[in-house]
Amino acid sequence: MTEVLHLQSRAYPLHYSSPDLTQGSVLVPGHGELRPVAGRLGSLAYNHDATIEIDLTDMALAGISLPGIEIAGCHARILSGGSVLVVYALRHERDLRGLSLFELDALDARVNNALREADAPILSAMLTASVGSGLVRGLRLRPDRMLDGDESPTDRRSVRYNCHFVTQDPPWGTDPRVPELIMGPACRVLLPFTYAWDLDPRAPIGDLLTMTEPTDIAVAQQSLLAGALLAGREILVDLAGTHPDRADVHAFRHFLDGIWAGFYHLDSYRIESAQDHRATYLAAREVIGLDGTQERADKLLSYVSSSMVASAMQRTEELDNRLNRVASALAVFTVVAFALDAAVFLIGEDGPLWGRLAAVVGVIAAGSAGLYATIHPRARERRRRRSAQPGS
Repeated sequence: MTEVLHLQSRAYPLHYSSPDLTQGSVLVPGHGELRPVAGRLGSLAYNHDATIEIDLTDMALAGISLPGIEIAGCHARILSGGSVLVVYALRHERDLRGLSLFELDALDARVNNALREADAPILSAMLTASVGSGLVRGLRLRPDRMLDGDESPTDRRSVRYNCHFVTQDPPWGTDPRVPELIMGPACRVLLPFTYAWDLDPRAPIGDLLTMTEPTDIAVAQQSLLAGALLAGREILVDLAGTHPDRADVHAFRHFLDGIWAGFYHLDSYRIESAQDHRATYLAAREVIGLDGTQERADKLLSYVSSSMVASAMQRTEELDNRLNRVASALAVFTVVAFALDAAVFLIGEDGPLWGRLAAVVGVIAAGSAGLYATIHPRARERRRRRSAQPGS
């Protein structure tokens, strides 16, 4: 094995209440036990933020095998700010120092795809067990997602990750397209989401996780915003389709509340972090375009919220119209019944048969005309909507 430690830090955007560490272990059916321990973000200088640390190495080794790669560790960090970091520590048989920057990037992408395919059932089972045991509380998923459904509770497209190469005197230079940035100690930006660290790769994993926290907090925020953008697009598709009533305004509002609460909780890192780590965090924000993503998400979600309110108002108006038509129909029936009683009374029992029949037929005809006038606008509105649909 070469002296390069390859770290992949994946950020899962999950929206929950602050985690609660009250039990010693959590059973994950088919995979073993989780033994969560209390931790904290070590790169903060003020107001330390609690985390829950879970060692997943045994589960990863039992369920994942990558040719030519040793899984030296797998660690989950449940943050207070609505994100879960899953960090792999990998050692490669080949000499990574001999690869060019783009060969290194391509290798990292292949490894990431292989790991995501292999660990998806493990992480889904871990999340389900964590929620069921109360380790994670108040989980708020995207309105179209379910914890126990066939789909993953998180959209894979919203999960962003960082790649870290830890070695002494890293041989790779920064890509020319990356702007010049002031970084914290030992860190070098190679590409967006890709970093080299001039550190001893044999250092304790806890120390390495603390050093990579600034960049991993930034990518966790990016994942939250990516999840918000995807959710907004799905809602717009529903609103623009033939079933706008599926867009649950209240569920989506709660989901957005969770997104922004988690995002701004993590955003406090720029104030609470130590100065050297803060420099790395601010540089990571810039190189991954976090501020631009936040601006786009804010614009899209504002538009989605307005569109959902308009859709809800339209459904309310349609309901009012239906209720008004029902009330009108009941009024017509009441008038018909009264007119029929009045006609029978005026004609009397000794009146001619043809007169009574004429009165009954006339009243029924008038009532039918009233009912048609009440129902006809609804049928006309249905025809207008059908003609407005594409392909009709």
